[in-house]
Amino acid sequence: MCILVGLDGSSQSFRALEFALEEGKLRGKKVVAIHSLYGGSKTDEEEIMKGEEILKKAEEIAKEYGVEFETHLLVRGKSPGEDIVDFANEVGAEIIVLGMRRRLSIKERILGGVSRFVVNHADQPVVLVK
Repeated sequence: MCILVGLDGSSQSFRALEFALEEGKLRGKKVVAIHSLYGGSKTDEEEIMKGEEILKKAEEIAKEYGVEFETHLLVRGKSPGEDIVDFANEVGAEIIVLGMRRRLSIKERILGGVSRFVVNHADQPVVLVK
């Protein structure tokens, strides 16, 4: 069992990482950080490099917490929301932690986003960190 945190490079996602690391330390659980890209023609080399940089930054932050930690760059042809939900089940995550941005657009509120998808489809509890 582990704590899964999804990272997109935003300040909110790194706050979610810190929350997950604190929970991991408190519970004695491994923290797994992921960054998801669609893949194929929807993803270019620059996005992959950015994803690797995000995960490298996460590794540096995690060192300060002294918890078991691993990262995964997922490029599996799925939307980030689907990837998070599926990967959480694959690794036996007991909780999913995501950063949440305040959305101002009515369209974005109606359509939702990654966080909304995960909340609606995950089998695990989901913590959204502002």
